Amino acid sequence: MQNENKRILAVIPCFNEEATIGSVVLKAKRYVDEVVVIDDGSTDKTAKIAEYAGAIVLRHNENKGYGAALKSGFEYARENDFDAMTILDGDGQHDADQIQTVMLPISEGKADICIGSRFLDSTGNMIPMYRHFGIAVLTKFTNAGSDKEYRVTDGQSGFRAYSRKAIENIDLKDMQMGASAEILLQGRKHHLKCEEVPITCSYEGDCSTEKPFGHGLGVLISILKYLEVEHSLLFFGVPGFIMFVTGFTLGAWVYFDFVANKVLAIGNALITMILLVLGMLAGITGLILHAVINANQRL
Repeated sequence: MQNENKRILAVIPCFNEEATIGSVVLKAKRYVDEVVVIDDGSTDKTAKIAEYAGAIVLRHNENKGYGAALKSGFEYARENDFDAMTILDGDGQHDADQIQTVMLPISEGKADICIGSRFLDSTGNMIPMYRHFGIAVLTKFTNAGSDKEYRVTDGQSGFRAYSRKAIENIDLKDMQMGASAEILLQGRKHHLKCEEVPITCSYEGDCSTEKPFGHGLGVLISILKYLEVEHSLLFFGVPGFIMFVTGFTLGAWVYFDFVANKVLAIGNALITMILLVLGMLAGITGLILHAVINANQRL
């Protein structure tokens, strides 16, 4: 049932989902004011069927990626002054009847980002093992360094809801599958309140068009890129410190071994020098990037 005071948008990113998109749109229309399908360069009848079902279709002239589809959805919500937005997949894995569940914390003002988690009930047991493992690893990386209030159980869920504040503040850069993690990282940066609610998810036929290894690697690279820019001191400083301490410790061992035996372990000495130099370079790089980024933000 739609909220009388808030205009709610449903965004459905799609790529060649002609078999399922019609039913997803029809279900979603029952709970929101408007449904927008982002057709990311489909070569089948996805766009036509979505229009017949009553959705507004925004078409990409080529397959730009999941993040690009999400970006178009956020831009549409901003430009048309929607108060809240929910995003779900068009392949039938998400149950559109659960839009109310995912929207509830947003509607009540308890959260700015609400994630439909597959791991808050027995649904997690239905996820294929390889996916379960990959999601767990990527979620760990997404949660790295975050306070307890920002940690999530399902960092890769595509079934989410956003408040007006989130719609205005999230500006996606990643055009591929790393966008899901980037949204949560940006949410932390802007102090957006985050909650999770349990959802069910269907894996009949395992509809994913992404290869698991490529998907996981892409998300991981996206997280590392974000940390490199937003937390450069941590990203370079911690590894640099570890390398420097390791080099210093190894150097001390080489020195005392030389004093005792009068024989220089050349290999270990070279490794010591490499670790010390790399450690100092990483630390200096982190300091310089941190200073430059802070200066740009102030400007």
